[in-house]
Amino acid sequence: MENKKVTIYDLAEELGVSTATVSRVIAGDYPVSEKTREKVQKLIDKYDFRPNAIARTLSNKKSRLVGFITPAITNPFFSQVFVELEKYALEKGYSVLLGNTSGNREQESHYTRILLEQQAEGIILLGGLINDTIPDPHGVQELIEVQKRTKLVTINGKIKSVNNSSVRTDEAEGVELIIKHLVELGHTKIGMIGGIKGITTTDIKVHTFKKELEKHQLTFHDSWQIYSGYSIKSGEDGFEELMSTNETLPTALIGINDMVGVGMIKASKRFRNNHFAFVGYDDTILAQTSSPELTSIRHPYEELGKIAIDMVLDEGPVRDVILSPKLVIKESTMEHVLQQ
Repeated sequence: MENKKVTIYDLAEELGVSTATVSRVIAGDYPVSEKTREKVQKLIDKYDFRPNAIARTLSNKKSRLVGFITPAITNPFFSQVFVELEKYALEKGYSVLLGNTSGNREQESHYTRILLEQQAEGIILLGGLINDTIPDPHGVQELIEVQKRTKLVTINGKIKSVNNSSVRTDEAEGVELIIKHLVELGHTKIGMIGGIKGITTTDIKVHTFKKELEKHQLTFHDSWQIYSGYSIKSGEDGFEELMSTNETLPTALIGINDMVGVGMIKASKRFRNNHFAFVGYDDTILAQTSSPELTSIRHPYEELGKIAIDMVLDEGPVRDVILSPKLVIKESTMEHVLQQ
């Protein structure tokens, strides 16, 4: 027999045993006589036989596979969560299959179907449909159906009508920390740039931004809060719009994430007569390597990843976990301390 054509049926026929006996030896957790086990193992070694994923699933009743679907793995926030999640999954003896949808909802459905076909023991979603303030009803129904076949866990987002476990960072608390920090530095004119209206993570931050300004008796200016997207270019575009449409300017600017924060810093260097304090959100590698280094809100990445995997493996009831973020102060605000 050629190695690449060897199947479990070939092994069973050559040994004169049942396919169930071969499966039991492969699984390693069923009683088989030592003599039979040695015979089967010897033939497995001879042909360097490697059972495929479906065969392992049928014999073990577990695929030891977890799916992770996200719209933009190039986003440093998403990639950092994935790194921590995958690291912990491997420690637990599980593999993680990544589905990067590039923001395409049809692709999101495609990856979901693939993971179900592969008998994934759980699917973890970060971004995409679960962050729509008004989610597509068809997509919601699809997730309800997914739950009938495997565990569903969401990170930093959840759809109310889908009863799944979730873990998230308290993004409102993060904005509260930012405003408190800026006010303590003497800033009374604060703007926010980036994001898309109708995405829950943006809506939470903008709502909290307005609420915190009111709490500190500061004025909210419509023209200082600009929706521009989530990329570095979005930060540049939002900053340039701010500069072109306002005679009076804020002294501090909050980016909806680090990419927007870096974009604002980049664009500000084209307006050398104006100086701002900048704050990002996520404390990714971008915040740590920008010039100046960007003050930012840090998620508990390791905890997000570990809890999400544990939620897949848990047999307990559905639960929701909310984690606190941390403000990491760097050069971009400390260089702009204002006098009270």
